Amino acid sequence: MKPNKPIIMPIPDLLIRELHKYLEMHPPNFKYQIVYFYYTIHYLTTASLQNKNKFIPINSKYLQSVTVWNIGRYIQILKNGEFIISDDHYIPGEKSLHYKVNPEYLIGTTFYYEVKPDSRMFKKIIKRKRNSKAHDNRLEPFLKRMKKFFMEIDFDYVRANKWIDNKADEGNKHSYRTALYMLQDKRFRYFKRNKTNSRLDTNLTSLKTDLRQFIIGDLVSIDLKNSQPFFLSQFLVNLTHMDKQQPKVTLCYRLGTLNPSGFFGMTTLSALSKIHQKCKKAKMVNLNQFEKSTLEGTFYDDFINQFPGKISRQKAKDMMFEILFSQNVIHRNFKAFIPYKKEKEIFKSVYPFVYKAVHILKEKDHAKLAIFLQRFESSIFIDSLAKDLVNEGIVPLTIHDSVLVESKHQDKAMKIIRNIFLENFGVVPSFHIKPLKK
Repeated sequence: MKPNKPIIMPIPDLLIRELHKYLEMHPPNFKYQIVYFYYTIHYLTTASLQNKNKFIPINSKYLQSVTVWNIGRYIQILKNGEFIISDDHYIPGEKSLHYKVNPEYLIGTTFYYEVKPDSRMFKKIIKRKRNSKAHDNRLEPFLKRMKKFFMEIDFDYVRANKWIDNKADEGNKHSYRTALYMLQDKRFRYFKRNKTNSRLDTNLTSLKTDLRQFIIGDLVSIDLKNSQPFFLSQFLVNLTHMDKQQPKVTLCYRLGTLNPSGFFGMTTLSALSKIHQKCKKAKMVNLNQFEKSTLEGTFYDDFINQFPGKISRQKAKDMMFEILFSQNVIHRNFKAFIPYKKEKEIFKSVYPFVYKAVHILKEKDHAKLAIFLQRFESSIFIDSLAKDLVNEGIVPLTIHDSVLVESKHQDKAMKIIRNIFLENFGVVPSFHIKPLKK
């Protein structure tokens, strides 16, 4: 899209109508511009896309840089009118309140507001976008080729929007339309490594899975089954075999580059080793069973069979992430409680050592385990697998634990992928391969 084309901001019609009513009933005590309210809503919507529609912190400095110095007043009005809501979780000096657009206003049709090229805000937004891409020339050669391929892909936007109108959940339609527009206007496509977890974040990683089928081209998706439990199992297996005479040398090197002792602390890893010895003596380990289940790609199905009552595979997947990556204990209002206690007790009964290990790894900071496993995943999928694919003439699109390649490259890509896992882990896990188009 040409640089001088207007910037489009998708805003829910219902929110616009209710916001105007609110401003008439509660007129601000300063001269305002409605576009700054719109942009704040749009900012929260796009930021939430990259965070799975969760509450996010508001970057006031960024908003000021593209809107106006007193944007805090606009945010306060949106809060007062409950157009945006917070998570009500504030820790002085540690955590600010996080926000998202009130879901009540995300239903119905969408209005596409145009920011004109001759406006000050247009120029500020474009400048910020250009600055954010200023260091792209420092990308490694294989990442440059991947970015070029990503920027060139096209979508069947007409059919994609029809799918949203006819099949998407009502509460998600607006975010899907926004994500689609950000792909359509290539100025707002992003391709960057995440500073926290080293993942490669693009518009595709935050796009609804069902919308990927509208990518134009004959592509296949190659997904690692139960990826996070798989990487957890390999991490634990490696740590518990470190004292043997023949450790997994290549995996130790891979883990060495991630520096687990520096990340978690030697005290934590030592405690984990002691727990393993205790569980081993009590014959409670079951680590081999956990590794086998993740290796065969049946981990979520196995968990469903253990869980009382019928639950869907997606529910089991969500539940497992909550079990593995939630806080051990939450202290609130002078009371302590264990989140997902029932689910954790079931998991503990099946995999006692894995549960204890996860508990120890999350003790100081529950987010660290998830971040470490994502870095582990990224070191394999981006720094090794994607790099080898590009060097062999296969430029992939990556979505964290999966790759999209042209169907004509499927067999060659799978050979490279198997070799990568065999070299790093000594085993080849299970993959799910399917055409992108339904």
